[in-house]
Amino acid sequence: MQLFGGNGKKGRHSASGSGSDRDGFERYDSSDGKYSADTEKHWDDDYDYNRRYMERMERLEQNQRYASRDAANGGGQRFASDDIISREERQRTRKRWPRRLLATFLTLAIVIVGAYAGYRIWAQRPSQEQGGLNDYSSAPPEETGIAAEAPQSAESKREGVWTFFIAGIDVVGNHNDTNMVGMFDTVNGKLNIVNLPRDMLVNVNLNIKKINQPYAADINNGGDGIDALKDCIADILGYNVDMYALIDINAAAEIVDAIDGVYFDIPYDMDWDAPDQNPPLHIHIKAGPQVLDGENFVNAMRFRMSNDGSHTYAGGDIQRIQFQQELLMALASQALQLGNIDKIGDVYNAIMNNMVTNVSLGNVVYLLEQFMKLDSDDITFQTIPNRMDGMINGLNYVMPLIDDWLVMLNEKLNPFNVEITEENINMISFIDGEWTMTQGYIAGGEDSFAVIS
Repeated sequence: MQLFGGNGKKGRHSASGSGSDRDGFERYDSSDGKYSADTEKHWDDDYDYNRRYMERMERLEQNQRYASRDAANGGGQRFASDDIISREERQRTRKRWPRRLLATFLTLAIVIVGAYAGYRIWAQRPSQEQGGLNDYSSAPPEETGIAAEAPQSAESKREGVWTFFIAGIDVVGNHNDTNMVGMFDTVNGKLNIVNLPRDMLVNVNLNIKKINQPYAADINNGGDGIDALKDCIADILGYNVDMYALIDINAAAEIVDAIDGVYFDIPYDMDWDAPDQNPPLHIHIKAGPQVLDGENFVNAMRFRMSNDGSHTYAGGDIQRIQFQQELLMALASQALQLGNIDKIGDVYNAIMNNMVTNVSLGNVVYLLEQFMKLDSDDITFQTIPNRMDGMINGLNYVMPLIDDWLVMLNEKLNPFNVEITEENINMISFIDGEWTMTQGYIAGGEDSFAVIS
């Protein structure tokens, strides 16, 4: 007779199995028809008992861990239901995430607003030069006198427009061999730059009347060179610039290195050795597209001719300036890339360590913010209209084409709402044996020019 399930053959509740019921049930003996107590226990053979035992031990160990953790957290009894998360608790947890996300965004907003407020306090708009256009309506000085100082008209410059002058100074001889005038119109988003060749004729009271002479001559006579150069530039533009910067040419190398090089296609092999220069100059750059480091970028700007004469600028210094403009345009466009934003500090340090300027750090920050809004198409490089075949007393000069210059001046560099005319500039030119003098005189007189035999 089978009392508890199983197949009747050695099941754990069978009549004939060798095992006994682990709970002490009586077993039926068919031989005498009586029930007897199963007192012989065979625990090792009972798999189900072992499994249940192991489960009890695991629960005991788990409860001990909970008790230890609760004691560490200040005590408290733990129940099995503690592991159950109710619907209300789940809803409260879900509702916390939007609040936490909102709090995070609010914190970031406060930080950003604070940083922007600090920036607005730090960044400073550059001041505009007081005074209007040069006014040469007074009588011209004697030919042997010093150039006239032009009074300023009452015109004021347009808001959001700044003018500037940049000179690249060659530490050998203190000559400003690179000269650029420019206007930054932050309202219309335009940056226009015009190169003035170093050999350009200017109306100054020196025996060599080139634009790269007033700075060096003033330094040689105990001055700082800056005022003399600013006056010369004002004669050409018709007004005083707002900002100026005199930069050691080595700054270009540091700027290029700060943005990890400039990609450029060198048109031909540049091999030029000038051991007699101080310091000696050795330029060796292979033709082709490449990333120029700072040293090679500056060397490419300095290059004039190959050692064997195979490569030179057929157009002289004017063609060299055009090549330099292409280099500078590549530098400007690549510096504007978003990937270089984190290098602004290095660029600024490279400039400030090699420059004399009237621009403050706050001015630079403000202008840099405006500059980063430009595309490369918003920046133009040009050269003053000229004739490069001028000659006076055996010395070569670049002759400005004054009428054409006035057109370019008004289109690209005029910060006023009125036209700049011949009456506002003080320039001279000698073309095909004819003198042109906007103010009717030559500083120092026609006989003041140096004679080269």
